[in-house]
Amino acid sequence: GLIFKEAVEINLNLFLVALPQILMLAFPMVMLGTFLTALVALYILPYGFNIGAAASLGAILASTDPIAVASVLKTAGASPRLVMHIAGESLLNDGSAYVFFTIFSQIYYNELGL
Repeated sequence: GLIFKEAVEINLNLFLVALPQILMLAFPMVMLGTFLTALVALYILPYGFNIGAAASLGAILASTDPIAVASVLKTAGASPRLVMHIAGESLLNDGSAYVFFTIFSQIYYNELGL
């Protein structure tokens, strides 16, 4: 519910100004988090994950959700640019995590022969 609220109430002009910085924060960091979590699942967790399952788990767990933080920052009177960076990154984090999960779950299904 909070993500939809943020997406509807987003200031488009401020979002476009902050977009390059948001993109630098969102996609690479979610990808890095996905791969690091997948490595932990592969080599540390005792469940015997294959690469597709480990990467899917990484994609699920890598996305943070700071929308609640953005709401608190708005209430506390933080600058609109800071709130836009937090909210915009959150929206793109969720989108990139969904793309990564779709890709890696397809790899997992192919490994299973489904």
